[in-house]
Amino acid sequence: MSSPLTLVFGSVLVVFAGLTAHAGPAASAVPRVGSCPSGYSTSGDYCNPSSSARYAVPKVGSCPSGYSTSGAYCLASSDSSRHAVARTGSCPSDYSTSGDYCLASGGRSSSPSQVAPVALQKTGSCPSGYSTSGDYCNPSSSARYAVPKVGSCPSGYSTSGNYCLASSDSSGHAVIKGGSCPSGYSTSGAYCLSH
Repeated sequence: MSSPLTLVFGSVLVVFAGLTAHAGPAASAVPRVGSCPSGYSTSGDYCNPSSSARYAVPKVGSCPSGYSTSGAYCLASSDSSRHAVARTGSCPSDYSTSGDYCLASGGRSSSPSQVAPVALQKTGSCPSGYSTSGDYCNPSSSARYAVPKVGSCPSGYSTSGNYCLASSDSSGHAVIKGGSCPSGYSTSGAYCLSH
């Protein structure tokens, strides 16, 4: 049974999956929990990455393989670290178990302006381009980035079941708004959207 903290972090991990331009996940804004991880600075209720920051996820139990502790976060040890998702039940296909996390089997590459789709915790039917894998929606190779739907979808996104799906590869990175948006993002309904 997951604690409420695990469930909150599980959905946040998915929502804050980053832009990828290399084999590992790229750093992106994460919700602030105490002090920001190494390489990040405070921006309202978020931690914004510097240009040299590595991917970070809120810490749930022990950090997964390829990650080290940085305050209340797990920080990727290198640019080749794999995408991590808090584990709830079995890991989705193409992911393996690493303690309290699921790690992607390999990196997804895309241009720096694209938002890479990642496994999402399943809520109802999976969005278009994703398939059910246990408690997760796993993206196909042609899937677009998706976030859980809260109210209306942000600009550049359309409804796909209980999710908002990026309308194109050039849609901005959307995160569920939790206070003021971090720098580089603006409010779009219940979301912060990168510009």
